[in-house]
Amino acid sequence: MDKSLIEKLEQTMQRIAMLKLSSPLRPAIAEMKDLDRHSILLGPRGTGKTTFMLKSAANRRILYFSADDFDVPANSIHDIASDAFLLGYEGVFIDEIHFDSNWDRVLKSLYDKYEDKIIWASDSSSLRLRSAIGATARRYIHTSLPLMSFREYLFMKTGKNYPKIDDPFNAKISFPIDSDFLYNFENYKKEGFLPIFLTGNYEQKLKDIIAKIITSDIPFFIPEIRSAHIQLMREITTFLAKSSVPRIVTENMTREWNISYEKLIQLLHVMEETSLISIIPEYNDNKEKFSRSKVFLTNPSAYMVLGGREGNLREALVSLAFKTRGARIFSSPKEESGDFIIIREDGKPITIEVGGKKKKFKESDYVIRDNIEYPASNVIPLYLIAMMW
Repeated sequence: MDKSLIEKLEQTMQRIAMLKLSSPLRPAIAEMKDLDRHSILLGPRGTGKTTFMLKSAANRRILYFSADDFDVPANSIHDIASDAFLLGYEGVFIDEIHFDSNWDRVLKSLYDKYEDKIIWASDSSSLRLRSAIGATARRYIHTSLPLMSFREYLFMKTGKNYPKIDDPFNAKISFPIDSDFLYNFENYKKEGFLPIFLTGNYEQKLKDIIAKIITSDIPFFIPEIRSAHIQLMREITTFLAKSSVPRIVTENMTREWNISYEKLIQLLHVMEETSLISIIPEYNDNKEKFSRSKVFLTNPSAYMVLGGREGNLREALVSLAFKTRGARIFSSPKEESGDFIIIREDGKPITIEVGGKKKKFKESDYVIRDNIEYPASNVIPLYLIAMMW
């Protein structure tokens, strides 16, 4: 038993908890229910997973440690957790668990040996990346923490509670829309999707998060990744930010980067699973997933940070909102028909167009416009879409 390591990790936990729990909590964290005894918390980097776990562990003898901590030896989380239980801890919280290459077997083993103990894990990558998820799925409850909504951003900036918009197609505005409200929405698009905006320097922090996903997270899930693959993912990220047509032509990329089609698809798949990009397949397209899909940066504020196009940001925000709500969203097969097709709960497809203040309908059922105050007939302000969760 390495008691000195446990004590060191306990001290680290106290320092991190003091830092993170002293800042205002995003509403989603404050409102989330207590975790099940055996739980895995998923969500993009920076959304507040560690903060939520530490809040849940407050006033309880639960040991927090991160699998990517320099003090944590490689593939040692099973031993650390076992030692903590022997020392009387009622539970462990293992952050960034994918940094342990045996994470799936570790969680299964800990559950089988210590079923009466609290075992929490969190990760910024989707654990569906591994086929072994079946072994943990039967034992652990999975919870997700999404990027922040405009409602959360408004609360953290102004202290005011705004209602969730359940159906933006039939929304009734029950609150005033003034210049401050619209000014806050502009700031939300620049910095409002992660609670780290509270501590300033959002742009650099988001750049650091993107870099860590590409250089640190993704290599854990792709064998034989090379520096050229890292550079390609950087290029893809920049391309998507600035492209007037956010689609990836796989044939061109395989030729230009001298990469196999299989490896490129693997890279794109893992980029999506680590919440770096979001792939919106074309409606009724049965071909290979990336052939006609629209591809966006998952965090819309990344467009601002990377000097991208505001039109792409708006579409990324719309796709984020509907995907977060669990709706089925597709890219339109005909550009003149609109940008997206949403499948409503009754199974009816609705075509929507997304754009600025003067955006036209084209052939769409609805148009979502930025920089407008109130909805009108089949016209929806973009900020309402950002209040859907």
